[in-house]
Amino acid sequence: MQKALIILGTETKAFSGGQFNRGLFDMAVEMLSTKYEVTTTIIEEGYDVDEEIAKFKAADVVIYQYPIYWFMPPSAMKLYLDEVYRFGDFFGFTDGPYGSGGMMQGKKLMLSTTWNSPKENFGDEDGFYRGKSMEDMLLPIIKSHEYCGFEVLPLFSSHDVVKNADYASDASRYAEHLKKTFDL
Repeated sequence: MQKALIILGTETKAFSGGQFNRGLFDMAVEMLSTKYEVTTTIIEEGYDVDEEIAKFKAADVVIYQYPIYWFMPPSAMKLYLDEVYRFGDFFGFTDGPYGSGGMMQGKKLMLSTTWNSPKENFGDEDGFYRGKSMEDMLLPIIKSHEYCGFEVLPLFSSHDVVKNADYASDASRYAEHLKKTFDL
């Protein structure tokens, strides 16, 4: 049986409380458990770096569920990446071109993010992001994972989740995304 690692990167001390992301995280755990042996990490509950590295090495697929805070991952998630993605375990140097030393080859990654920003702002030349797509805005985390050798799967996102949250609609879309992406 293939293995999946699903990581929740919320910080529930923030004003939104993290319930939206927790709901999507729980859904992914439940749905992928039908086809994968699932392990989880909830970053804010703490973690052991060596255990996390072992989880990644065992996983065939990794899913991150997290909110976008100030156009970036939450600080706890960034610290997690800094501590867990170690040289010699996630990447190394080669004689090949830059970025060819990833040690997570054959592993797949999916990002599921929540934004307070309305979806319409992405790709709109006159909008806040000046024509940039959501993928453009997530480029640093995407490239970090590609650098480590991950194949990045189609992204999922929920938008306007603070002012105009519609969890039922987003959960339905997420279930369809998971079914399609993971052939569930």
